Amino acid sequence: MRFRLPRAARYGQQKPALSRADSDWIVAARRSFFDYSVGSNVPAVFEGYARILHPAWAPADRPVRWDAVARWSGRRIHALAQWEFLSRPTGPAAPGRPFVQDPSTGGLPPVQLGTLYALLATHTSTPDQCFIGIWEGYGWLDMADRPATSELRLDQRTFLVRQGPIEDVRRVGWRHPGGTFVPEPPTIVWPADRAWFVAGDTDLDSTYVGGSAALISMVIAEPGLEAWSVGATDRVSIDSDLINGP
Repeated sequence: MRFRLPRAARYGQQKPALSRADSDWIVAARRSFFDYSVGSNVPAVFEGYARILHPAWAPADRPVRWDAVARWSGRRIHALAQWEFLSRPTGPAAPGRPFVQDPSTGGLPPVQLGTLYALLATHTSTPDQCFIGIWEGYGWLDMADRPATSELRLDQRTFLVRQGPIEDVRRVGWRHPGGTFVPEPPTIVWPADRAWFVAGDTDLDSTYVGGSAALISMVIAEPGLEAWSVGATDRVSIDSDLINGP
């Protein structure tokens, strides 16, 4: 599954809207974008929520956990930690900085993405009926093959959404002119039974999951992910880190 903005959309013609049955519950339960909270990304209707931290990177594309960076910087890792503060040493720059590149924004890298959705697939009765959405503003959309998509308009964000099996999250991306497929993470995903909801954002270095308490416990316990329990009203902006912040 690869996304491409259709010619009509590129020239200003609106895409068909996602059906009200599939979208109204999201619109009604999502907190304002300007609340800058977990609930601004994931509808505030679930038993629990998890924040999954996107890894930083060491040479040779080796992922680096935030807790390893905290040990190096002398900062404290916690559920609302912000990378801008966590990655700054508390004193003179310590030797042996464990990362060379900051975490990416927008979504999880392929390995962590696969780990998350393998777990989520066991917590829905409709793994073959999922809604997979991409923020419409990504430039790579024009380089991807176009599927049949609908448009989901939310507060300050519009997404191109298509339906398919949960495995399709691995097929989002675009093809390089040389033929190499470049995977990209979806921005929002939820199953038809609404058992959970996953959301990232082009400006965030974390991915958020809402679901049952049992699911959130499993996400947090998964060793392949670095995740913390959060609440729908917890803020996602830089001022949320009251421990490491100035």
